Amino acid sequence: MLEVRDIHSYYGKSHVLHAVSLSLKEGELVCLLGRNGVGKSTTLRSIMGLVRASEGSIRFRGEELVGKQPFQIARLAVGYVPEDRRIFKSLTVHENLSIGIKKSHSSARQAPWTIERIYEHFPALKKRQNNKGAHLSGGEQQMLTVARTLMGNPELMLVDEPTEGLAPLIVKDVLEMLAAVR
Repeated sequence: MLEVRDIHSYYGKSHVLHAVSLSLKEGELVCLLGRNGVGKSTTLRSIMGLVRASEGSIRFRGEELVGKQPFQIARLAVGYVPEDRRIFKSLTVHENLSIGIKKSHSSARQAPWTIERIYEHFPALKKRQNNKGAHLSGGEQQMLTVARTLMGNPELMLVDEPTEGLAPLIVKDVLEMLAAVR
């Protein structure tokens, strides 16, 4: 599904990724582990086109991603859950979800994500559907970010630091949520 081969990425003159390679099969869950500053987020941002890989290849379902803009990569059914969540704090939960709606790229055997389906999987969001993003807890904001990404019906979802800054009980909930989504 995803083949990353020998990518090199930079922030200005800082060479952050040095020949990073990984592959991912459909249905697989892969975690990048390492201390702060080793390039985990940069790897995801490079796959998504937010940081340009200056060398190497990134192929999703055989299509080269290097050189594509993030919106073009998203249209290929790659979803991205950013570390900083980036919810719209002045919009309601329901409005945040509505912004993420895209047609399904998935095969007919997999039902597309709809707001109703999101509310079935994330009952806490249904209860808070009329609340503004600014009034959600950190865990609820993380849930909303994942749910909004699912509204794009991705075939591949890149999740950056899903438990950063969350209380241990909420971490457990977020990890269970990601496992259920998988």
